[in-house]
Amino acid sequence: MRAAKKVTVDRKLLQELVPLNALSSERFREVSEKIVVEEVLAGRYLFRKGDRDNQSIYLLEGKVNLIDGFRKVTSEVEAGTDISRYPIANQQPRSLSARAVKKVVIARVDSSLLDVFLTWDQSSTAEVVEIGAESNQDWMTRILQSEAFIKIPPSMIQSLLMKMETLPVKAGDVVIRQGDSGDYFYTLHEGRCAVTRKESPDDEEQLLAELQEGDSFGEDALVSDAKRNATVSMLTDGLLMRLAKNDFVELLKNQLVKRVGYEQAAAMVDDGAVWVDVRTEDEYEHDAFEDSVNIPLSCLRDELSELVFNSKYIICCDTGRRSESAGFLLSHKGFDVYVLEGGIPAPEAVPAEVPVTDKSEDAVVEADSG
Repeated sequence: MRAAKKVTVDRKLLQELVPLNALSSERFREVSEKIVVEEVLAGRYLFRKGDRDNQSIYLLEGKVNLIDGFRKVTSEVEAGTDISRYPIANQQPRSLSARAVKKVVIARVDSSLLDVFLTWDQSSTAEVVEIGAESNQDWMTRILQSEAFIKIPPSMIQSLLMKMETLPVKAGDVVIRQGDSGDYFYTLHEGRCAVTRKESPDDEEQLLAELQEGDSFGEDALVSDAKRNATVSMLTDGLLMRLAKNDFVELLKNQLVKRVGYEQAAAMVDDGAVWVDVRTEDEYEHDAFEDSVNIPLSCLRDELSELVFNSKYIICCDTGRRSESAGFLLSHKGFDVYVLEGGIPAPEAVPAEVPVTDKSEDAVVEADSG
């Protein structure tokens, strides 16, 4: 795609785009700085079938034709319609080509970057994993009886515990800080700490949770490769056990997050497993697997009571990043879950028996192919 020139648009217009509309104001501000808005001349291609550009492209002004592999115009997208709030033919590799009918204005953003911010924003309001043990149990017993460790082979548990480091801390010490990169997974051996979060740099910190001996924290940023979404500070002197990111991924995440390809996942659904789509409600309404259940990642912790422990769940999203975060959380809580590797495939790659339904078809204007 060759753009004529960059232009500026009202940020309120960008905030109406899906899934940008699901971001907090602070996350949207950060993402909006990475969005490129530009003009594309009539007849130029925004992208071509088969491209892997990793870009989410939105139509802000004008009209584009969507063209299949036989150079047939299959449909049009026009700015101002509901369908234009969604990225244009967003599957990777591209399933269609998009060509400007007249001069158009588009907004584009790196899909992986957007997904990171969505995962970070929606993972949870606190990086907390409650182990839930009686106060008279020793620390090691609490760890070994957690749902996470129950699923790990004994040899792995031994390796994991051997790699955990002790970290003495003082009251007032900041263990992890919101916005920093994830480096360690922590369990609280002795003492108490507070979990706080700022919605924006100028806001006051809000207390989200208070952690006690036996609680764990810090996993969200390691699972999703996102920044820390909360700050954890010591309320008392204490002792932490921590596991470095590489060891966490090798010994804990990879043991808990089970991944399946589409064909295997579809076969599991035929046998009774349930699709759980963790994208936002707007994304889900646009296109989703039939008979799937929508539980946005941001709501997942609050919806755990709706899930059944003796069922299998296939977690899906557009790229797989949010699914990884959801899969770790649910597996850690004891559910039998699998993550759809690589995200939801393009519709033409999905067999008819498990279709991806475009729920916004009415907003697409069918074009004259002649």
